[in-house]
Amino acid sequence: MSVQKAIDLSGSGETIQDAVSEALDRARETLEGITRFEVKDITGIVDGPHTAYQVEIRVWFTVLERMHG
Repeated sequence: MSVQKAIDLSGSGETIQDAVSEALDRARETLEGITRFEVKDITGIVDGPHTAYQVEIRVWFTVLERMHG
């Protein structure tokens, strides 16, 4: 039996996909066992001709069992 934990993260990028990828890539640096994610919110920032996207995602991962001795 496994236990799942979820955390909320945000990422930004020139596209929505870039923003999601940024958040997931950062999560992979410190979390093991990521199993899924959900996009909770998408917002955009317009600065003249430039558009940027920010996403909030919830990432689920398996809590690893470690034996301490």
